Amino acid sequence: MSGKNSRRFLGIVLVAVLCGLAAGVLGEIVTRVYLLKDFSLPYLTSEVNLTDLNGSRSNLIIRDAKKVVVNQDVKVSETLNSLRPSLVGIFKTLSSKTPADKLAPDYYKLDEPLLVGLIITSDGWAVASLPPDKQKDFNSKNYVAIGSDRKVYSLDKIEILQDNPGDLVIFHLVGATNFTVKKIVPRTDLSVGLSLLAINGLNEARPLNISFFMKTPAILNSETINARLGLSGDLSDLKNTFVFNLAGDLVAFIDSSREIVPAFSYNSVWQNILKQKPLSRPYLGVNYLDLSNAKLLTNTLDKGALLYQTAASPAVIKNSPAALAGLKAGDIISWVDNQEIKATSDLADIIANYNSGDTVTITYFRDGQEREVELKLGALPQNK
Repeated sequence: MSGKNSRRFLGIVLVAVLCGLAAGVLGEIVTRVYLLKDFSLPYLTSEVNLTDLNGSRSNLIIRDAKKVVVNQDVKVSETLNSLRPSLVGIFKTLSSKTPADKLAPDYYKLDEPLLVGLIITSDGWAVASLPPDKQKDFNSKNYVAIGSDRKVYSLDKIEILQDNPGDLVIFHLVGATNFTVKKIVPRTDLSVGLSLLAINGLNEARPLNISFFMKTPAILNSETINARLGLSGDLSDLKNTFVFNLAGDLVAFIDSSREIVPAFSYNSVWQNILKQKPLSRPYLGVNYLDLSNAKLLTNTLDKGALLYQTAASPAVIKNSPAALAGLKAGDIISWVDNQEIKATSDLADIIANYNSGDTVTITYFRDGQEREVELKLGALPQNK
């Protein structure tokens, strides 16, 4: 084949390839517009907006997409809808008998409950953050719960967790079965910047974010719920409410003084309910300084719980499990079983994951030497 004929042949092949590519692109555009009713321009964007999908497209496959955009209002709505089966409204009990001088019977206005409760077991145990003015008369005769199925439940058991942050009350719905239960978010899944949702009533949700973690006071107690969250967003009227992540899992309670208490702090309470045990909390009995938040001149460790004595309180409480095991002021607890005490896992938060009666191995330093002791956690005395 001559050079002239070769160039002519290559030109024909090139034109054929370009025409084939153009036909393929045109064919895809025609298919999208006329068959899939999709008017977006392929190849010109790397973003996929899930809210733009229509019913004619039953499946979505994303391969190496650079961005997937989901509108926040859609996600908030989805989370709220997923939470409703686990929420109950708490109302003052109304009599089924209507006085003769009334023209219409009493009724429960479902969108205006006095409190909102969260189901924590499938058989009807629920928790709510209770304002102080309702703690005196909150009993099984005065209140009922109404679920998303509009069924009215009477209450038969009520436990108010006294002297604890969160203003929590736990109660049981008579005859409840097969409720949807939400998970408790562990400490390891919480991070600064995490998107959250505060539920302020049955139909109001407010987006928030974790802005910081904090512990208070400086000298901590092994039985005190120390962990607190800082949230960014409008908290002006958020009291006695729940906070969830966008997957619908419980993150925290906001009490009447707007303290934000992580739900994992009450792990021992949730476990006791599931096991149908008394609502006692585990008891170690020490006061300590968190070395991840303090620097001692006489100590090189940057984490652990230093058993610390002050004029107001001893380092180790008399007759406590810690005292009976031989722990004393100046000891530095570094591990509880296989859990290290550090900035993200405080001693009190770790102890809260156990039940009274559990046996644990405490690893600690004394005079620069690492030691171990095994002890059985007690039940927190009621007068503490």
